[in-house]
Amino acid sequence: MSSLDFVVPHLAGFLISAIFVGLLASPLLSRLGLDKQSGIQKVHTRPTSRLGGVGIFFGLCVGIFFCKDALPNDAILGLCLMIGSLPVFISGLIEDLTHKVHPTTRLLMAILSSLLILWILRFGVQRTDIAIFDFLLQLPFFTTILTILVVSGFINAINIIDGFHGLASGCVMIMLLALAAISYNIEDWTILRLCLLTCIVTLGFGIWNWPFGKIFLGDAGAYLLGFCVVELGLLIPYRSPEISPMAPVLVGIYPLIETVFSMYRRKFVRTHPLNHPDALHLHTMLYRRVFAPKGKNISPRVKNLCNAKVSVVFWFLTAVPCSLAWVFAKNTTILLLCMVGFAGLYVFFYRRLVYFKIQSWK
Repeated sequence: MSSLDFVVPHLAGFLISAIFVGLLASPLLSRLGLDKQSGIQKVHTRPTSRLGGVGIFFGLCVGIFFCKDALPNDAILGLCLMIGSLPVFISGLIEDLTHKVHPTTRLLMAILSSLLILWILRFGVQRTDIAIFDFLLQLPFFTTILTILVVSGFINAINIIDGFHGLASGCVMIMLLALAAISYNIEDWTILRLCLLTCIVTLGFGIWNWPFGKIFLGDAGAYLLGFCVVELGLLIPYRSPEISPMAPVLVGIYPLIETVFSMYRRKFVRTHPLNHPDALHLHTMLYRRVFAPKGKNISPRVKNLCNAKVSVVFWFLTAVPCSLAWVFAKNTTILLLCMVGFAGLYVFFYRRLVYFKIQSWK
């Protein structure tokens, strides 16, 4: 393989993504798929298109297409991933355009995507390196059930952290770089290239999304990226048994902890339905208690920049477990300890924000 064989798919995917997203963000098309201005979680200052995921989808398709001659294995695996993503991507896209797709319907489409890729590639969660779960995986259908929970859960987790300029897309790029680094260590070049392709295509969207929020990722984009990250993460220990299955879990620990904590908060603290939205995510709390506290007179431009600053904090928060997952990718015990440590860190910061123990930043 020449360097050109590597560069062309990535460059083509980036350009298509950047151009397509730029067009959707332009005055000519920006009214398509406008985000709702009302809602408890809304912090942006003007109506904005939610169709950024469409550019990412086409960027990935073009990048995979350019792999077909020199890198056929990449093209085949990439095509399978894109086919598998279609149910959840399309349901997200319809929601972005109409705002009328029920959360239960989108969850069912995420389950369908996980089943589709399970059928196409004939692989799912085969082991966890945790005795009780590995025992259960020997039971009929438990592999399918656990795969559905992991895939659909992570898809929705990325959607949950999609609330600020560059937050979800930036965290996803960091996760993909961590998975690429793990793949590099075990010389799994196909997974490495697909991780980098997805990362650079996401960057094509990111240059329009951060810091000014010219266009949003939308449900379609969040679901698509969540699907790609979780499937690539599952493939690494499946293809390389020396890698702990907990390594990709630690890579994605931030959105997973956010999701679990949100479910606990809604069900047991606020006694709301699990799918009931609220403005109490860690990223929203940081914005409203630190960067733009209530009562502070902030212009729309400064408010927009405060929005972007929140994402930078969480990029660093994501980079820490991702780095640890790369370093300790073969040691399940240390990886589990890192997860517990991160969960403790999350709760510590959350409590300090709730009780106003972190000072606001001007």
